[in-house]
Amino acid sequence: MKRVIHPDGTVDRVEFHDRPQTADETRVFAKYRDLSELELMRQLRTAEWNANVARSERDQWKASAQRLQVELAQAERRLAAITPDGWELPKAVRELLDHAEGHGWRSARAWTPRGADEMLLKIVIGRDTLPSDAPSRGTQWRFELTWSCVAGSARRARAGIARTPDRPRWHDAPSLRKIREVIAGHPYTEDAL
Repeated sequence: MKRVIHPDGTVDRVEFHDRPQTADETRVFAKYRDLSELELMRQLRTAEWNANVARSERDQWKASAQRLQVELAQAERRLAAITPDGWELPKAVRELLDHAEGHGWRSARAWTPRGADEMLLKIVIGRDTLPSDAPSRGTQWRFELTWSCVAGSARRARAGIARTPDRPRWHDAPSLRKIREVIAGHPYTEDAL
């Protein structure tokens, strides 16, 4: 029970009622029944210290696992970007990547085997918006395109997807000619930062 005195002089009695102990709680708490208050405090302090150490170790392992996942993802991207023996980038892809990189855009590519005689080539081209860009709803330009490659030829698979500052949700990518125009119209330069 506790008495609460209010500024106006009134007094309220507040009673706290614990729910009855379960059989499991009674069994577990039995070892603490004969301990003094000081010994209970020592037990509590030890438990808190152990919990803090366990939390710290867990956080260290999480950080280590996240770092290794990032390194693994980077290694997988580098590996996927290597053009396999006997294959080459299609001319349209090579020209688009050169055009994008020439205007300061980032690019990435990944080869994926599809059967014995076919490869899928996925490219991603994009850049973040700059303060010098016109105000918009989105924060990046990003084009993801896929080519189906067989020995001696390549064709674009599906339309691809895109994100632009004016249309930040994924939508069908425009033609290669239109993508080249967008890149040329929005070059990325260090001066614009």
